[in-house]
Amino acid sequence: MKVLVYVADGSRGDIQPYLALAYGLNRAGHTAVLVGPRLYGPFVETYGVPFAPLNDELVRLQSRPDIRGLYLHNDDPAVQRRLQESTTALFPRVFPVMLREMWDVAADGADVIVYSPSSRQVVHQIAERLGVPHVLASLYPHYVVSREYSPGPGLRPTATNLEDHARANGPLAPPISDWVSAWRSDVLGLPPRDGSTDFRTDAHGNPTPVLHSFSPHVLKPASDWPDWVHTTGFWTLPRHPDWQPPAELVEFLADGTTPISVGFGSMFGGDPEKTGELVVEAVDKAGERAVVVEGWGGVRISDPPENIMVVEDVPYDWLFPRVRAAVHAGGVGTYNAALAAGIPQMACPFHNEQQMWADHVHGLGVSPAPVKFRELTGEALASTIVTTTTDGGIARNAERLAEQLSTENALEEAVRVLERIHEGGTRKAF
Repeated sequence: MKVLVYVADGSRGDIQPYLALAYGLNRAGHTAVLVGPRLYGPFVETYGVPFAPLNDELVRLQSRPDIRGLYLHNDDPAVQRRLQESTTALFPRVFPVMLREMWDVAADGADVIVYSPSSRQVVHQIAERLGVPHVLASLYPHYVVSREYSPGPGLRPTATNLEDHARANGPLAPPISDWVSAWRSDVLGLPPRDGSTDFRTDAHGNPTPVLHSFSPHVLKPASDWPDWVHTTGFWTLPRHPDWQPPAELVEFLADGTTPISVGFGSMFGGDPEKTGELVVEAVDKAGERAVVVEGWGGVRISDPPENIMVVEDVPYDWLFPRVRAAVHAGGVGTYNAALAAGIPQMACPFHNEQQMWADHVHGLGVSPAPVKFRELTGEALASTIVTTTTDGGIARNAERLAEQLSTENALEEAVRVLERIHEGGTRKAF
């Protein structure tokens, strides 16, 4: 079975679950290609997963200093407009290029097309052209019509949920609709069709299967989701088989009290050096030792004190079982890794999406209330670290939830679902 897995946009943390899915498919004997922003190619290829690059200018835009600063305030409607305007300015040149690249990788055929929500209005049309099933793969519950989950960005129902879903899934507006229509006709060679950008059904009106990469223990499936929605658990990318921990990290972990982990991944916004100073202050005030993970630029500490070990990158499935607690930005991969390890965690969200998950994890009882990154001080971070590491209820809840998650085989289940869809066709897969 040849599967194309499309992820058009996102941070490394957004890409990683889809890489895990492609990796799991290949380990099961299939051929999966990850189609994503060009800058992630070297990372993807270290796992032996074939990679097809897409234009990455929209992703790189988010690393510009002026844009990074805006993300710290993206709950402000005025800031949201400025971010949207910055992205829209690139669209006339970038979007048509991406559309053509998306088809180029599929021109030789595929058996199943899988795609993230970032490309949901277009990639299913590639499946229509090939005459194969298409599957929406999502890290969020917002893309299946439900009375219990809105179309985003929150996790709580509203009185207008169904109307909100209808608006969110309405036709594309010009000029994007014009580019997609031209691509459909000129590149895919397909005739016009009413509702052609609606990913929720195929060309024959059959519902689109959905794979959810979150645990039903973490996020309860809606009671009105149909049986073609499959909630499999989080798709965790295993650490590279050749990876070995640095000797100095192993020594640090063994030489003293069990440390905490602090890292903010590849998040946008803030000053990494200032963040490093704040972390040093907070760890010292909390009386802790810490492993600080620099990641892709979230924090920098050039001269760490003896109670802090700085590493550039380390697999969380190795590190988190060896620390007392995890401090992070609230990204989906990081909070799931902490849940799997059964350790307390605390989030300092940079933007709305992270705030949503941080609030939800707090509601699960495995973390204290989150503190927005832009409001963080050394004193506030130290206080929250103390709560995270000393609250017995949080620790017990984390251990209990980890026991439930340990029974899941998310990647294996996702592969089985895709195999059934391939074997039965879209009409028989539900």
